[in-house]
Amino acid sequence: MSFVDAGGVSDLLHLTIDVDKDWQLKGISNIKEVVLGMTKGDIVYHDGTRLVKLSPGAIGTELKTKGPGHAPVWSYPDILP
Repeated sequence: MSFVDAGGVSDLLHLTIDVDKDWQLKGISNIKEVVLGMTKGDIVYHDGTRLVKLSPGAIGTELKTKGPGHAPVWSYPDILP
């Protein structure tokens, strides 16, 4: 995997993003706010406009999607084992 103009960085693990930089609508707009509010178990997804934090669901729930264009949701399984 390679990154364009990433200063020789070869993978995402070593990529540093300046969250205070004015990215001029290049898709990076609210990383700092999302990251500062994260806790263990949170995940991040793109809602079509910006990055959104999704906190862990209740015990026994699973993460589901309703297909392209819809946000993931936590819900209880349809059939319990």
